[in-house]
Amino acid sequence: MEFGLNDILILFQVLWALNSGIHIKQFQPPRPVLVPRNNNSSIISAVDMGISNEEWERLQKALDWPIPDQEITHLIQSTSPVHSTFSIVGLKESYKVGEKISVNITARDHNNNLKRYGGDFFKAKLFNTELKASVYGEVVDHRNGTYSVALLLPWEGQAQVFVRLEHSSEVVQILKKYTESSFPRTHFNGYFEGSGPNKTRIREVVECNLKWGADGSWRKGNFCCEYKDIKTGTVWQCERPKKLSCDKLVRHSGGRLENPLNLLEQQLFSK
Repeated sequence: MEFGLNDILILFQVLWALNSGIHIKQFQPPRPVLVPRNNNSSIISAVDMGISNEEWERLQKALDWPIPDQEITHLIQSTSPVHSTFSIVGLKESYKVGEKISVNITARDHNNNLKRYGGDFFKAKLFNTELKASVYGEVVDHRNGTYSVALLLPWEGQAQVFVRLEHSSEVVQILKKYTESSFPRTHFNGYFEGSGPNKTRIREVVECNLKWGADGSWRKGNFCCEYKDIKTGTVWQCERPKKLSCDKLVRHSGGRLENPLNLLEQQLFSK
């Protein structure tokens, strides 16, 4: 069977952002720690947990994501979907079903300069609209601004190559920064009710949130009341009411939403 390949198409679409003036360290996952057994008589090693040193190193490598080798301060330094290109290596007029084609991607910034580092989130696929068929390829990051993809040719007929820039390496770092931070995106209200002097009814509304993040708290300071959800084990924290005690909480509700992006990041995230 012969496989025709024509109408090569490139379509880049991008949502990008920069981490202006912020230095982000590369994520280094911790090694497995020894975990005490229930009887405290022995310990569980990484091997006991089913993770060998080789497997752990492989997982570390899989989770590793290249970061910019310079401080990004302007949009023009980020990956440009207009100037970035791809090419098919050794393009032929026809192929056999089951063969693979190789695609090279070259990332450039908005000044049409070659990117020196990797980390861009590209997607590449082969597709046929009439057959409603498509297959994605694995993008290999060479960490120098170039990428390669191997695409399987699984059907007989026409095909097009589609390459999409989902996120530039710069926006990936911003997404990573806010994903790993303890920044509260959603804030809640806690409603306290109780009796005051002369049996007057007191109602107070304070801000509440989940207890989470690297430091185990969404806000520092010994000011809060803590409540543990019996069903989920989730710990809630509320600002301490001025007049009532912590045990006077009657309910909570959704409050305001907070966008963690600064003004520049918001502008750069827009299409």
